[in-house]
Amino acid sequence: MIKYFHAHRVIREKCMGHMTCMRRCPAEAIRVIRGKAVIADELCVDCGTCISVCPSKAVVAISDIFEGLKKYKYKVAIPSPVLYSQFEPSIHPYIIHMALKQLGFDKVVDIFFASDTLSVVIEKYMDDFKGRLPRISSHCPATVRLIQVKYPDLVELVVTLDAPREITAREIKENLPIELGMDPDDIAVVYISPCPAKIVSIKQPAEKARSWFDGTVSMNDVYSLLFPHVIGIKETFDISMVPDDFYFSADFTTFAGKNWSSRIGNRLVVTGVDHVMKIFDDIENSRLRNVNFVEALTCMQGCVGGPFAPENPYIARSNSYKQKSLYENIADLDERKIIDQYKNGYYNLENPVLPRPTKYFDGDLVTSIKRMKEKNKVYQKLPQIDCGCCGAPTCIAFAEDFVRGETELMNCIFLSQKVNLNNWADRENNQ
Repeated sequence: MIKYFHAHRVIREKCMGHMTCMRRCPAEAIRVIRGKAVIADELCVDCGTCISVCPSKAVVAISDIFEGLKKYKYKVAIPSPVLYSQFEPSIHPYIIHMALKQLGFDKVVDIFFASDTLSVVIEKYMDDFKGRLPRISSHCPATVRLIQVKYPDLVELVVTLDAPREITAREIKENLPIELGMDPDDIAVVYISPCPAKIVSIKQPAEKARSWFDGTVSMNDVYSLLFPHVIGIKETFDISMVPDDFYFSADFTTFAGKNWSSRIGNRLVVTGVDHVMKIFDDIENSRLRNVNFVEALTCMQGCVGGPFAPENPYIARSNSYKQKSLYENIADLDERKIIDQYKNGYYNLENPVLPRPTKYFDGDLVTSIKRMKEKNKVYQKLPQIDCGCCGAPTCIAFAEDFVRGETELMNCIFLSQKVNLNNWADRENNQ
């Protein structure tokens, strides 16, 4: 079984066994065992819901810390566009670039150019594509993992194009060492992430051997360090400090993935993991008609709703709209060059997205069928009310755990009471 990396963990000392995370986890990856939440690695899709809903704040992020980046001679920050929306619109985006350099980064590169480029590519991709519809964007890694775990029949619908952040990092890793005359191993490309899923997509990509990034840090960690620098720089900032080639576009954070799907007809944008799953249910059951392209983001309101983004997502979106009106500066694209690169596979994923084997039914067919029959048999004995008292989110999940030998039937309080009552009746009859 593959060992999966995750960008969050449970602090057992803080976990109070509230079961909120267990009930809200869309992948049913959490069990509460002896009063503590336990995450099943192979089922977790890194959507970050458990981080957001835990009343004890016992689920925390795991990300690279700045200390680990000191070994590199040159450090490049690639912030998620969400970072800008965390600040009020009076803060010019270039101030944030300056503040990141004060934190120790030598260069700051945005993904706006790559996302605009992908808007051209995805349009061409959809024009050329003749297979099963709708296609599902590969931009949100939590969505991709949700498909791998919960909707394996839909993996063939995932668009086989890489994400803007990876394209940006690759171009830096290929070109900057030549430009600076440095050893590539001395240059670190670091992503500032609003969610655990993007951290995991860098630490353990679903569709390639390794990411082009050398590290990643959570936006929360960066924001707390960045804020005083931003305020300090703002006091003396003058618009003349902004380079002529500074490129800014806030569209990426206003709802979905930039305008890379805006020129596609019959597209659908959905946010929030519950809503995403409803759409995927509809696709599985052939109820979603007349839609060619689905942009599905598991965080409510899109990436601004990421668990590592400190600002209220509604305020962040409002900030983005205002920043767009104040600072937008769109670069000209060489569409002919982009199309040529696309035809040469420059933007393609290295490998296709495949279903993720899970510990429940990843054996041979005979074993899987045997387990499914046993699971259904156990399920019929259960009250089927999904009370969660056993520590599993549903009775079906409890039955699966039992088949795996990870729980006992007596952990169901209703079965336990029934057995105790029968034992009591037997004793009464024997007296």
